[in-house]
Amino acid sequence: MIFSQIKECDLKRFITLCVLLATAVLGAQATGRLSLEEARQLALQNNNSYQAKLAEVEAADWSSKAALSSFLPTLSLDGNWLYMEPAQTVMSGTTPITLNHDIRSFGFSLSQPLFLGGKIWHGYKMAQLSQEISASGLEAQKLATLTELNTLYLTLLQTQDLQKISDMDRQSAELNLQIAQLKYDNGLLSTADYLRFKSQLASKDVSLLQARTALQLSQLNLRNFLNLDYLPIADDLPDSDNDPLILALDSYDSGATQNLSAAALAAGKNNNTTLSVLENSLELSRRSYEISKGAFLPTLMLIGSSEFSENGIDRYKFESSSQIILNASIPLLPQLGNYANLQKAKFNYRKAQLEAKTATDGILLGTEAAVLNLVSAAKQVRASKLALDFTRQSFEQLQQRFRMDLISPKDLLDAELMLSAARIAYSNSIYNYHKTRVSLMQTIGISDAATLDEMIFTGVK
Repeated sequence: MIFSQIKECDLKRFITLCVLLATAVLGAQATGRLSLEEARQLALQNNNSYQAKLAEVEAADWSSKAALSSFLPTLSLDGNWLYMEPAQTVMSGTTPITLNHDIRSFGFSLSQPLFLGGKIWHGYKMAQLSQEISASGLEAQKLATLTELNTLYLTLLQTQDLQKISDMDRQSAELNLQIAQLKYDNGLLSTADYLRFKSQLASKDVSLLQARTALQLSQLNLRNFLNLDYLPIADDLPDSDNDPLILALDSYDSGATQNLSAAALAAGKNNNTTLSVLENSLELSRRSYEISKGAFLPTLMLIGSSEFSENGIDRYKFESSSQIILNASIPLLPQLGNYANLQKAKFNYRKAQLEAKTATDGILLGTEAAVLNLVSAAKQVRASKLALDFTRQSFEQLQQRFRMDLISPKDLLDAELMLSAARIAYSNSIYNYHKTRVSLMQTIGISDAATLDEMIFTGVK
């Protein structure tokens, strides 16, 4: 009831005021252009998760060095000071001799493990595997960070493009209103039809306001992700009409798609960090199984020691004694716990094998699906571009016919809506293609777009 009492001119002024207010809020914050390469560098520098993975790699490296030290002998220096009250008395023949109240001694002890059932060797290899897993995790975090960045950057580009489309739609609606105004002034257009054109322009004002709000939100998301002190403006993408990659993918047939899938699968097996982590995790389970077997094996340790001690009479005059011990130990009882641990490790290893097989199949299937999505996305770009060209030509003809009073206002407004939808569909297809490319690169495990481009061109041959 309240809105029905507002005059249409007042409603238009209100919408225009909202648009101007949103523009003022957006312009009040500092902006600056940001290239994708600059954004990539900032993402790796400022991303806490990536920096944490760097620290994890360093920790794993030192853990591997610590495991290596288990092969080396250990040498320790021990010292004792003994004070006795009263002093000890010993007999030397028939003569009692009172010893010193305090006696000093020190000694060296050297221990060298010779065989511990394979625990040291497998422990060292497991530390190396953990180091490789950390390196793979770092690469995975790098890809995830860059993928998220690319997604945010493309979203910003898309909202920038949608704002341009909203501007064009508003300009088109304003031009149609000018034509309708002339017709209305000359009595060639009814009031109801004239109000339709005014309503259409008001609707475009609202769409423009929404587009600018979406743009600002995209800028804020990218700014917060990169820890910037300004609202970024993304560089425009190259013209997709002449993009050789899109043209190449658009010409793909089933054979070329299979070639690209084969190349992507081969690259994924070599570069996919998840596959690498699965392989190393499976090897960790196997070595845990081997360590549990070692609980039934004997251990062999070489120990050498030298001790220097006072005799209790002469101070700081030390007498030395040395010994070498070869210690062998064979576990006998109880063995139930060792057997239970062995079976547990065995089934954990079997579980890891099956889970790795399932995960590997899923990754390979995802790679093939990502290739199909990329080819389909490229074909959609070309198809939506053709649809946009035809729709634009049709709208221009209908606009001219409306000037000549050959079509109804409804026909022109419907054509304008179709043109706006075609523009948005074309924009969505472009950014869907680029986001699909980013997704395929992450699935394969590569961060260099040139590698994927080479595979695309090779698939056509």
